[in-house]
Amino acid sequence: MSFDMVTQTDDGAVDEETTVKTLHARALTQYRRLLEQAHGASAAQLHALQAELRILRVALEDERAAAREVEMDRDRMHMQGALGLRSHEDVDLAAALRGDGRGNFNEPEVRKAVRALKIRDRQRLLLGTACLPGDIRTQIGLLETYLKSTFDIVGNLTPELSLSILKHLSIRELVGVETVSKKWQSRVHSPAVWRYHCLQLTATDPVPLRPPPTPEGWHVGEPLYRSLHHREANFHYGLPQKLRFLNGHTTFCTTLLLRGKRLISGSYDETIRFWDIETGEMKKCLQVKKPVSCIDFLLEEEVFVAGFHDVGRVHLYSSVTFNPLQQLAGHLNGIRAVALSSRNLVSAGADKALVCWDWRTGTKIVRFGQQTTINIGVQIIAGDAETGERIVGVTIDGIVRVFSIAKREMISQFKLSELGGGDPVLNSKLFNVGRAPDNMLQWFAAKGTQMTCATKSVILHLQWTEGEAKPEHAATSPTSFEPNSPVPVHPNGITPPSSAGRSRPSMANPLGKSSMSVLSAPRRKTFSLSTSSSSRGFAGRPSMPMSAGINGPTSPMSRSGTPAPPTFSVRFGRAAVLTAPPQLVAVVETPDVAVGAVDPQKRRVVTATRFSSRAGADRRIFISTHHKDTHPNGLDKEEKPEADADGVYDKETDLADFNTTITSLAGVWGALAQAEDGAPANAWASTRGVLGSLPTKFHGLATPAMNPMSMQLSHEEVVVGCADGTIYVMSFVGHEYARPPRRKITNDEIDEIDEREPSPISSAEA
Repeated sequence: MSFDMVTQTDDGAVDEETTVKTLHARALTQYRRLLEQAHGASAAQLHALQAELRILRVALEDERAAAREVEMDRDRMHMQGALGLRSHEDVDLAAALRGDGRGNFNEPEVRKAVRALKIRDRQRLLLGTACLPGDIRTQIGLLETYLKSTFDIVGNLTPELSLSILKHLSIRELVGVETVSKKWQSRVHSPAVWRYHCLQLTATDPVPLRPPPTPEGWHVGEPLYRSLHHREANFHYGLPQKLRFLNGHTTFCTTLLLRGKRLISGSYDETIRFWDIETGEMKKCLQVKKPVSCIDFLLEEEVFVAGFHDVGRVHLYSSVTFNPLQQLAGHLNGIRAVALSSRNLVSAGADKALVCWDWRTGTKIVRFGQQTTINIGVQIIAGDAETGERIVGVTIDGIVRVFSIAKREMISQFKLSELGGGDPVLNSKLFNVGRAPDNMLQWFAAKGTQMTCATKSVILHLQWTEGEAKPEHAATSPTSFEPNSPVPVHPNGITPPSSAGRSRPSMANPLGKSSMSVLSAPRRKTFSLSTSSSSRGFAGRPSMPMSAGINGPTSPMSRSGTPAPPTFSVRFGRAAVLTAPPQLVAVVETPDVAVGAVDPQKRRVVTATRFSSRAGADRRIFISTHHKDTHPNGLDKEEKPEADADGVYDKETDLADFNTTITSLAGVWGALAQAEDGAPANAWASTRGVLGSLPTKFHGLATPAMNPMSMQLSHEEVVVGCADGTIYVMSFVGHEYARPPRRKITNDEIDEIDEREPSPISSAEA
């Protein structure tokens, strides 16, 4: 039902003529906007096609120029070879040695004549010139001097300096230079070299590498480096080695959260379960009596929050005692996403609102209702003493909004479709992001200053810029303090709230400082890979009662009746700059995907299609890694080039990685994907890499019943939650499955392919 604005006269009668005019004006305005949108879309598509055609023409010209260079070099070499042989034949050795008859001769002519001789003739000439016994010794001395001139620099350096040189070589290059000499072999086999490469492979792992018991364990032939090398190669080629099923849920597994080897899963069967993915053991099953839609976990405080699908409440629990700590109601409909930090709790509901709480006291701080559609995900980013924590919300229409908790207002908003700047190719890829119905956002993942948004056909990896580091000073914070500072603690275990005593500022219109005015500002050049989404809190477990008891005898009170926050010495690091648009790090084009997960440290993403029940549906899981490359002009990918006065960047400089390819999972997942026709019921029993037992009535992983509903990704595992409640963990450590070798195409197969394909000329004539 719609409510139209009507004009009323003094006596309360409705002016029908004004109402009709208003309706006609609205209809005309709507039609005009539709025409403008259609015209803009057609122009953008034409511009994108012209840009791609121009790029293809340039690539074709480059290929033709390279082919011409190769042909010219080949002809030049043939001509030089023919001229060289002819000159050798024309030069007379005796005449060249005779010279001008005064003892002077032309040395280049002599060299040409000697090179034209055969090997036996050269040896006879060398022995014939040693007419006297002393000449032989002189020749030996000359040859030894020449041999010493080929000095082995790396072999005669100290081990520290040689390590500094060899660490720049890849593993394949190291194995190749091993046969240069014995000194090179000893340098290559040095444990320090392989220790460096092992640490390079695990530099972005969340846990530090455990060193081997002996220094020789770092060597390439030892199991440590082999396992690390196989792990990275398995992720690169999409080869999971082991698979374990976790059986317990009975319906949709809607949310997963992986912290180390601890897995938390939520389902529509109204339970939250805790797992050990190494052993497959279920540690705890928590009955919540509501279908669970989202979960977030704070490891430092050992608390987790759960949002429910059809109830506008979030519940806070202790992960040690599994007792409820808070029940926070602030939404009209169900919860779609939650984010938890050491200070605040943010929830996004189906009522298009964001609500922020102080989860220690259970008080609502602010409610943001400026969203036009439902939020697909929320993120809390830490700030300095002035800004405090900020909230990043992403709606399904591709709009990113940033809110300040301290100011209680929206500080910026950006459209993902407008992050291309002046790059026509990038604009063509981002043009339809967020448009209904086929290009709306499907899933969202964020950690620290990194964020990933995905539609059905494209995945966008984004990075927020970071500002300068702030000097340490005293600030109000309940989460970071000096060890010797007295901390007031309530008898019930409640820490004084951090948000109490805040004055509510005026709610100014945030749209004036966002959108296009921010998009035109130049971005910073350096980007950090920090992954801490919040400042670290207390290591102990909080004990939070459900009701009163906050105003205890040890809680300081202000005149307004609100507990006064204690002042601790806080060290603030580099805060993210959220008033400028995020940098687009990589763009990955995908098939029709529906769910995914991201490992920002490894720059890795895993995503899956919707396992539909229709015939011929695409049922696959993909994995990809975007690498940290450099631009053609030498800039690092995370160092943005300078723009000109019009905000246009250099044409030859790519601002995002477009070369990232996706790989379909094979390995043990491919072995369990689908049963072959006529296979027996126990055909899966002999599959390599399956740990534990299979679920009852198991018919394969690539079936509609095993449709992925949620995913998690770590540096070693991929966890998938399915529509029937099954969870399976795929480990990429090991070498059970290897990439099949590439088969060479024979000449007969090439001829057969040529015969099948029609000639371009004949097809054009036809």
